[in-house]
Amino acid sequence: MNEKQLIQTWNEQRNNLVKSQFVSVVIIGIALVLLATGQFTDASDQVKLFALAAVGTTGILSLISQLAIVREAAMVVKDLAGATTNTGKIIAASGNYLGLTQAVMVIFGIAIFALLALALY
Repeated sequence: MNEKQLIQTWNEQRNNLVKSQFVSVVIIGIALVLLATGQFTDASDQVKLFALAAVGTTGILSLISQLAIVREAAMVVKDLAGATTNTGKIIAASGNYLGLTQAVMVIFGIAIFALLALALY
């Protein structure tokens, strides 16, 4: 691949990362609204466990997808190591940010799930 194609791939991966977060954001938003309006106050443990399972499953699947996208973007970063354009050079220098992004996604995913579990019980 040439540099232009690699930059295009990088941009596609960034768009894919944003799109892959949509479903989990919607599910978390719905759970938050239900919590805030007291819908889980008198709910049975089965309903609460189902809500946790729904958020957890959606979050895990979304996180796996996001981590795969970041991993693929990391390959683009490596391939752009010898970039000649400023855009290519900036992307090539983004490797550390990708690692940070992965760590933050995992930490936030665990934190949101734990906070939801605490809020339900």
